[in-house]
Amino acid sequence: MDRLLALVLGLKYRQVLTLKRACLIIITFWVVPTISSIMRLFWSSPITLRYGVIVISMCLVTTTLSYTKIFLTLRRHRSQVQDHVQQPNQANQLNIARYKKAVSTALWLQFTLVICYLPPVISATFFIDTKPSSSSILAVSYAITLAYLNSSLNPILYCWKIDEVRQVVKDRIRQVFCC
Repeated sequence: MDRLLALVLGLKYRQVLTLKRACLIIITFWVVPTISSIMRLFWSSPITLRYGVIVISMCLVTTTLSYTKIFLTLRRHRSQVQDHVQQPNQANQLNIARYKKAVSTALWLQFTLVICYLPPVISATFFIDTKPSSSSILAVSYAITLAYLNSSLNPILYCWKIDEVRQVVKDRIRQVFCC
């Protein structure tokens, strides 16, 4: 959302997203999951399961729509810049290459997020109102494991798609094994 706001608001971004508002958003992102975790201790599982399905679904839809809007806006800006530049110079080609790489990285991360979090949402939706059987518990367990796998896949994707991150990781590994 922050990237989308920065892109859409442009120069007004600093006026809209103040330090106070940023702190409020960060605190909210800490408090809401804490409350939802505590809810599971005191309320029945179907209530917390419904809450989780709704929140995760909203997050998936929001991030997917945000990245889609970012992608389309940047693509439109790129075509407008290319229309104004008669002769493509080397700097412009370099910016286009960086743009394509950044969009590719964001799309890979978003694709992985959706692939990892959609099965838990779907399986939880199917089993909210049913009595848990061993097969449904197994299905939900595998789906939740897939969601946790996303946290392991993100560093791999960052190393694969971002040269600077890959170089820092290589340097750290050399430091660990050489000393």
